[in-house]
Amino acid sequence: IVISIGSNSRDRQWQVEHAIEWLNKHLSGTKTSSIYNSEADNHRDPDYLNAVMTGECKLDFETISKKVKEYETVCGRTPASKLEGNVPMDLDIMMWNGEVVRPVDFAKAYFQQGWNEINGE
Repeated sequence: IVISIGSNSRDRQWQVEHAIEWLNKHLSGTKTSSIYNSEADNHRDPDYLNAVMTGECKLDFETISKKVKEYETVCGRTPASKLEGNVPMDLDIMMWNGEVVRPVDFAKAYFQQGWNEINGE
């Protein structure tokens, strides 16, 4: 599994660090990029802190997808907060079993920075 982690809230550093800790409880053999700043795609919302994590997951795709979305909600993400440009937590599964499942997001600079770091590029 490859997961993109992001937050643009005031406590974004804490949010990203806490998400990495949480994911480490659900994955094994993880590798995590550094945490880095990215400009919001719309150039209006606050900058994000991002990271990319890879690992092994014993859960099936539907179960881990549900868990990461529940985690986003626990962190304070709501449809209204997203519309307001405040994203306390954004966890996206980018690859599953070697297959890119979010090709548009996979190609974006905010993801590629961490992906390339993990892969030594």
